[in-house]
Amino acid sequence: MPLACQSSNIPFMYFMQSFSPSIKSDSTAPLYSDKTKKLITDKIWGIYYKPDIEGLGVQGGTSPYIVKKHFDQVNVDPYGIESPEYQTTDAFSDMWCSALAHCQKRFEGKSDLYRKGPSGGLGCMTPDSFPIFDRFFENVYMIADANHGYKMIGVGELVAKEILGTESDLLKPFRFNRYEKGELHPTSNSPFPWS
Repeated sequence: MPLACQSSNIPFMYFMQSFSPSIKSDSTAPLYSDKTKKLITDKIWGIYYKPDIEGLGVQGGTSPYIVKKHFDQVNVDPYGIESPEYQTTDAFSDMWCSALAHCQKRFEGKSDLYRKGPSGGLGCMTPDSFPIFDRFFENVYMIADANHGYKMIGVGELVAKEILGTESDLLKPFRFNRYEKGELHPTSNSPFPWS
């Protein structure tokens, strides 16, 4: 099922001197607009955010939305910010900035610092939102992430050892054949792929 991910950035109020992790927040609290104070949603919502690559702001996104087209009607190219489809909207910026202000009070009243620009694109998800690590052919090893590559930073050494012939017990639960065998990972009740 194709999903589109919207993401954005807003300047940080404080200089970040060291690397900070990505923060994910799911909430059932009503979410009110930081600009208008009107109710955005009273249903479960979630965001993620982290310092941007330049260290000058914070960037992140919200729950992907289902692309309501048959998969062979989804335009993959051009990809990412080059595509006019699947980009952020005014509703997205209001929701994301408001959620950020809800999560960290230092962002209250800062929605006007939001930098509008092309940001977003298609992301592929595995059926259970967990990655796949597996050898598909003698010379093809696949790492199929569940849309966010930052989760993959800790597996490089394990994958390298597998490529060189030493199988990893830690990666076995993430083989492609888990779908055929019915050995799926627990299903989260969260509507968000990071939970």
